[in-house]
Amino acid sequence: MKRFLFIIIGMVFLLLFSMKPIMAIDPPEDEASVAYNYFSGGGITVQGPAIILKKEMMGRMSIEAGGRMDMVSSASIDVVTQGSKFKDERKEIYLGGSRIWGDSLFSGIYSVSDESDYTSNTLSLGLTHDFLDRNVTVNLGISRSRDDVSSNANPSFGEKAFNRTAYRIGLTQSFSPRWLAQLNYELTADDGYINSPYRSALVGSTVQTAAQSPELYPNARTGQAWVIRSTHGFLRDLALGGGLKSSVQVSYRYYQDTFDVQSHTGKLYYQYRFSPNKRFGISYRYYQQTAASFYGDVLPSSQLFKARDKELSTYSSHGVGFSFRFEPRQKKWGWFKNPYLKAGYNFLMFKYDDFSDPRNGQLYSWEANVFQISLGSTY
Repeated sequence: MKRFLFIIIGMVFLLLFSMKPIMAIDPPEDEASVAYNYFSGGGITVQGPAIILKKEMMGRMSIEAGGRMDMVSSASIDVVTQGSKFKDERKEIYLGGSRIWGDSLFSGIYSVSDESDYTSNTLSLGLTHDFLDRNVTVNLGISRSRDDVSSNANPSFGEKAFNRTAYRIGLTQSFSPRWLAQLNYELTADDGYINSPYRSALVGSTVQTAAQSPELYPNARTGQAWVIRSTHGFLRDLALGGGLKSSVQVSYRYYQDTFDVQSHTGKLYYQYRFSPNKRFGISYRYYQQTAASFYGDVLPSSQLFKARDKELSTYSSHGVGFSFRFEPRQKKWGWFKNPYLKAGYNFLMFKYDDFSDPRNGQLYSWEANVFQISLGSTY
């Protein structure tokens, strides 16, 4: 049934890409950007470059291609307590396109990600349609991932499949030139090998004396997420061409799944424009979740499904972020137009209520620093 859905949607997209449009949505600009990303926390370091290219075609179509390469160095708590430190490389490339048809935008993207023990192939299709003079926008999306999981520590593990299908629908309402509200829903369906070949559960009486036992998960997981978001602009400024000088965005996300995990995410984002070419943002994010029904810091040997993944435990996190965008006053540099510089920093804190460090028996917590910097322009 899922394969049939993809075939039908793919045929619809091919038909629409071949038809002559009556344009109402503005086509995207030609754009190129390069970026460098850095993450360090919990014994894990991930860093590497990324590149994105966008090209408008015939005033109604666009193609987009990109890639990134991450160098991974891991000494996470799972690694140092159940294995040994390792280094790896992760490479990802993608190719996508979009097509404008009247008040609708059809898009598709295919990506491939590869590392020594994990390969992922993902196809995503989307439709955006405007109603009522663009005051109401509806988004529909579907994606399908096919992943192959292997183990560098155990060659006899072979390859196991993990699949994810996601369905998305969203509604954006413009109540005024200053106020936007959004409501989004997502349904995810996972099947196959969901857990990790490197991690074990602990069976016994205490974390420090327990014996290791292979994790065992159900072979299917279904999740649902609801998001509500509101953005409001303030202080129109003639120096900005009558544009808004600042804005505030507030969002809330609720998630639940068949593993009995429930989570709540709240985010507050404030943006301020110092001048037409300088923009600053600050954000705060809070996350809290309950544990999966078969998770345990220490589990009885008689339990069928066993998990000791800290991401399935009861925990909370806080995040504070800063961002800055600068656009030089000189708008043309040879082939490049409207250049810009973007930089961002996030500080993350995680605290676990029922996940302990086997080395000392204490509840685990960790912190992370995330940096991003990118240069881009239209052409």
